[in-house]
Amino acid sequence: MKAIILAIIFLIIGGIMGSSVNSSLNGWFAELNKPFLNPPNFVFAPVWTLLYISLAVFYWLIDREQYSPKNQEIKRLFTWQLVLNFLWTPVFFGMQNILSGLIILLIMDFLVYRIIRLTYGVNKFKVVVILPYFCWLIFATYLNLSLFLIN
Repeated sequence: MKAIILAIIFLIIGGIMGSSVNSSLNGWFAELNKPFLNPPNFVFAPVWTLLYISLAVFYWLIDREQYSPKNQEIKRLFTWQLVLNFLWTPVFFGMQNILSGLIILLIMDFLVYRIIRLTYGVNKFKVVVILPYFCWLIFATYLNLSLFLIN
């Protein structure tokens, strides 16, 4: 139980640190043309809080498993996508770089897709835990691509 609480705390702190560069929400980002289906800003904090909790649960589930090459691959992919997740906000908002943000999201999409493929045959419950995150990433990719194309 201690491991899952630490994972949740780590992910939420990482999310808060990443979101601290969001000062451009009222400046640069506010002035961008927004795509269809762009949610209001207040939606993002509760959604990401829930997603970070689900990521912590997912990591806790894979961390409890016995060592196997497949499980080690899932952990490695998970770690890389998490690094990219924490990197996206400073790149997109801090550097105001829409294209680099899109590239990061596309790599994350691929990594999480691979995680789902590797996990599916082993434990479908873990897929259910990470699937909302993957769906949100696809939606975020749509938003980022749309912002790139219309601005």
